[in-house]
Amino acid sequence: MSSTNDNIHKGHRQRLKDKVRKSGLAILSEHEVLELMLTYTIPYKNTNPIAHELLKVYRSFSNVLDADIEDLKKINGVGEETSLFLSMLPSVFELYKKYKKQSEVYFSTTSKFVEYFRSKYEVGTKEKIYIFCLNYNYKLIKTKEFDGGNINSIMLDIRDFTENLLDKNTYSIILAHTHPDGDPLPSRNDINATKEIMTYCNIFKVKFLDHIIFTDDNYCSFKETKRI
Repeated sequence: MSSTNDNIHKGHRQRLKDKVRKSGLAILSEHEVLELMLTYTIPYKNTNPIAHELLKVYRSFSNVLDADIEDLKKINGVGEETSLFLSMLPSVFELYKKYKKQSEVYFSTTSKFVEYFRSKYEVGTKEKIYIFCLNYNYKLIKTKEFDGGNINSIMLDIRDFTENLLDKNTYSIILAHTHPDGDPLPSRNDINATKEIMTYCNIFKVKFLDHIIFTDDNYCSFKETKRI
């Protein structure tokens, strides 16, 4: 049977997790962050005193993570798995920053967008439409793909379309779609649908940057051809 202290500890651990879910990790104190981290390698023990002891010995959160694996194991309650976990974290953070930077995509020019699209998507045999949502620095934050055969299909589900515009981080969008028939020039439907989409962008104060039609070996930019 669990002791009263165990039940209190269990509730405390859950409260820490609830805080993070609601307000983020920054709301926790230094020892609370360390305490919560320790629960993932020490699941059945009160990690609060271990966190306090680590901070007492190493004097700061960063020093704990920079400590030698063998030295960490000298702390009561810290075993092989926990010492390895803590010592790996600085390298994990560095890898996160490295790969995040590599994955960030900015569309400052039409040519950069065309190059990116060509590297990620194929024209295929069925017409597809894409919305690329950018932040105020023109960094890509998300992409939405629509199937349906032609650009008018977007207008058939305007709720889904506007949800992308309502995203608080969306500052501007680029519309792209494919013409498998090999003709990059916009049809009358393409032009009319683009105007309607631009109207919705204006309503939601989202900047419409361009509509680019792709074929296997060519493209047509509404912006470059002064259609918008």
